[in-house]
Amino acid sequence: MSLDLHVGDLTALRRAVGRLDREATASTFTLEVDACTTTPTLSSHPSWPRLVRLAVTTKGDGALLEAEFAEPAPVRAVVAAVARSVTQGHLDWPGWPDTAVGVTEVDVEADFPPDLVVGEQPPSLEGLPDPHPVLTRATVVVATGPEPTWADAGDVTGGPLALGPLDHRTLNPVGFKRQHRQPLAHLVAHDDPTRLTLRTAKGDRVLDARHGPSEADLDGIRRLAAVHVGWTGARGPHAYARVVAGLAMAGVPLVADEVPAWAHGLLDPALVALLTAGPRDLDDIVEREAHSIRLRRTALAAHGAAGWHRAAGAAHGLQTTPPPTVSVLLPTRRPEQVAFALRQVARQRDVDLELVLVTHGFTAAEADLVAFRATGTPLTVLEAPGDEPFGAILNRAVRAASGDVLLKVDDDDWYGRDFVADLLLARDYSGAEVVGTPPEFTFVEPLWLTVRRQDATEAHRPVVAGGTMLMDRGTVAAIGGFRETRKYVDAGLLRAVTDAGGTVYRSHGHGYVLRRGAQGHTWDPGLGYFVGRKLSWHQWRGFTPSPLLDPDDEDRPRKQT
Repeated sequence: MSLDLHVGDLTALRRAVGRLDREATASTFTLEVDACTTTPTLSSHPSWPRLVRLAVTTKGDGALLEAEFAEPAPVRAVVAAVARSVTQGHLDWPGWPDTAVGVTEVDVEADFPPDLVVGEQPPSLEGLPDPHPVLTRATVVVATGPEPTWADAGDVTGGPLALGPLDHRTLNPVGFKRQHRQPLAHLVAHDDPTRLTLRTAKGDRVLDARHGPSEADLDGIRRLAAVHVGWTGARGPHAYARVVAGLAMAGVPLVADEVPAWAHGLLDPALVALLTAGPRDLDDIVEREAHSIRLRRTALAAHGAAGWHRAAGAAHGLQTTPPPTVSVLLPTRRPEQVAFALRQVARQRDVDLELVLVTHGFTAAEADLVAFRATGTPLTVLEAPGDEPFGAILNRAVRAASGDVLLKVDDDDWYGRDFVADLLLARDYSGAEVVGTPPEFTFVEPLWLTVRRQDATEAHRPVVAGGTMLMDRGTVAAIGGFRETRKYVDAGLLRAVTDAGGTVYRSHGHGYVLRRGAQGHTWDPGLGYFVGRKLSWHQWRGFTPSPLLDPDDEDRPRKQT
């Protein structure tokens, strides 16, 4: 038996996996993708027959993969492996509940039926035991009925759950362009109701309005200053809303003059509010990117697969996968910075975190600890001798931490309220072992100058700022923890991860400001390094962070007179 699969792009390839029979097998596979920015491939799996031939060729913008096994291999598992190959990360799972969205058939004899079935006309579950002996309850079935047409748009409700999950592994800000090359474009109707037209200064682009934007659409769209949403076209409200939500997830700046009532009924309320609160100046790259970040974080959390599954499970009383818990590791040898650093951790929102504070050669003031504990965030305080290597201090903190992921922060840098939440989103959509930000915004205190560097963001790069490194506990354990040296501890960990085959991802830098003082740094290339024009886009007198940082007044630097 052979499998021949022809899809338009990588998003369609990943979507096709769910339609394949779990029990089907094939010896030969031919997978053709018309347009892709990443070439798919296939690695053998220990449970499969021997892979005897693999050929991957590129054809224009697309790719052709041909594989042959010595014996029949599981069709769905093989295609899923090819689909995973175009995204980072070892596992690709949105979490519980187990859902079947838009399927036409459910195997009622299976030992593991889905928790939730959603569709216009869900398949019959006749013959499925109630309660099921494995689930101890019945499968929840939600019949949505046909999606309303524009004639029924006034009665649209249901919020993000009504749109279904959008694939955050392909619809995400990886590759976001901070400098646009084309002016504002307009999203307008197309003659074909399954399409939408993106009217740009260089001609029209056609988008698929059935499932939302695809990975293949994004490269050109990201070069636009923004997309103006006109709210007409497509087959109806749901199809149009999926396009809007998908573009927002990808970080495309969106603007609208108004938002109709039907869009309020389908899109996340915070996303709706942002559409009419767009940037005043699309040519200001700080303002434009800040708007993109607000859109993407809201859309990913509400409309991305992980957030959608969590909300769907909660709505029907089903098991859900909670967001990961975070242990913040804060080493410090400066008593005068403790209160400031604790406030940076305390201001984080929409995350479940604990703080592990390690004082290096001193005892923290009790008043500072009492003030932090009053916030309700769990706190563990460790004391280390002043002569203990910095790497050993961090390993102390790791052993005391209980979170799913670990985040190392510094005691003198500024952190926005959504800093940790944004890193968790980036961890999810990038699949990288370590996620952080560059020191994009740096405050050079001796010169009283803020510099915005040209560091690449929303990209896989081997280095991130040491005070921003977020990583799974298993990653740290796999490389043996931090190297117990006095210097280059952060750089050593990043190198160990990449040497072990892991990846490092840089998210945006708008929620972080690196403070550079005159002395006291383990790495000191001189102040000229930070203000050199070759490395910076902008320089401002005084403390001028991104508007997303929004520091508390007491934490703004005070110039000494």
